[in-house]
Amino acid sequence: MSASPEPTTEADGAETEAAAQAAGRPLRLAVVGISEPGPCGVRDHGRLLAEELEREGLQCSRHWMERDRPSLRGALAEARAWGAALPARLAGEHADAVVVHYSCFASGHRGVPVFSHPLARALRRAGLPVVAIMHELTYPFGPDGARGLMWATTQRLALFELVRAIDAAVVTTDDRRDWLAGRRWLPRRPVAFAPVFSNLPPPSGQPREPRPRPVVGQFGYHYDGSAEFVLQALRALVDQAPPARAPELRLIGSPGPDSRAGRAWRERAGELGISEHIAFTGLLDPQALSDELAAAELLVFPDPPGPSSRKGTLAASLASGTPILALDGPLTWDELREADALRIVPRDGAALAREIAAMLHDPAARAELGARGRRFAAGSMGVARTAAAVRELLTGLVGQTRASRGG
Repeated sequence: MSASPEPTTEADGAETEAAAQAAGRPLRLAVVGISEPGPCGVRDHGRLLAEELEREGLQCSRHWMERDRPSLRGALAEARAWGAALPARLAGEHADAVVVHYSCFASGHRGVPVFSHPLARALRRAGLPVVAIMHELTYPFGPDGARGLMWATTQRLALFELVRAIDAAVVTTDDRRDWLAGRRWLPRRPVAFAPVFSNLPPPSGQPREPRPRPVVGQFGYHYDGSAEFVLQALRALVDQAPPARAPELRLIGSPGPDSRAGRAWRERAGELGISEHIAFTGLLDPQALSDELAAAELLVFPDPPGPSSRKGTLAASLASGTPILALDGPLTWDELREADALRIVPRDGAALAREIAAMLHDPAARAELGARGRRFAAGSMGVARTAAAVRELLTGLVGQTRASRGG
């Protein structure tokens, strides 16, 4: 690897927005981020947002570190080399500003964000305006004992350094915006809100395969307290329906039947005597995943915080056009309630069973609810909303010096 380049300056780096317009070229954005090996929602989010910004007339170049070294020493060397080279690459692209995608876990090794320092240092040295898309801020204090304490502490230290290096941020929930504003130990930055959008392609529209039983799907599953509500509801539905028409619960996508979560679901289903009514799709490619969501009669969303604006699984489920029953929670998003984009159910297995049975017996209600969900996903939870937030934050930043931006 070559030696680290000298720090760039505004004169060495981006032209002003006025100069870009005078030259008849679009504003140039550098899209930056770090991914874990394998499928990565942060990387997909960055790609889709860049494509939307390009449709709106901006020009985007990608400068993404996709980690491929499993050891800590190798991954650190990889991150340091990438970060050292990044300022010169941005200068070579004549970038006007940076949009960086940050997740405390994607930037970490076993939860410790050791790669965030090379990232923050590179952003400071580049000298360009930076808007950060903050996917995950920090782990909370309290859960997981000593390991959780280590994650919470180190991720806050990393967040402080990152916020120093940026000029503005986009967060995916209102409470995160309030959290950032309320932390006296963090530098003050403008913060906008934009919900997570779906990373999946639209359903292909292929006809559904005939199925002997109605399918209730769940996308994004772990084994926690919410699993018990869903399985108790399934047990009640099996008791109520003729054996041939009792619904099947289909757990869609990752982590799969042989994962720790999958084994826990299967074990509990066996204890309740409903093993034959639970199925797994296993890992699917994006189009197959989208089509599987669209093929279900109904989707359940039992996430403990409730249906919130930070969940890509919820955005994809809404975009599928399949009606959704969601268990209520402390972070249930008010916009969803107001739009009636899904049906919110108390956190009770019997209540969930009643709602599932009612929806399965009312095709018209399912179609109407699914259509409202699809409209909500396209309008209020689409990529255009995030692109608008980024563009608004960039207004007035591009062309300023680091000192005048308050860096």
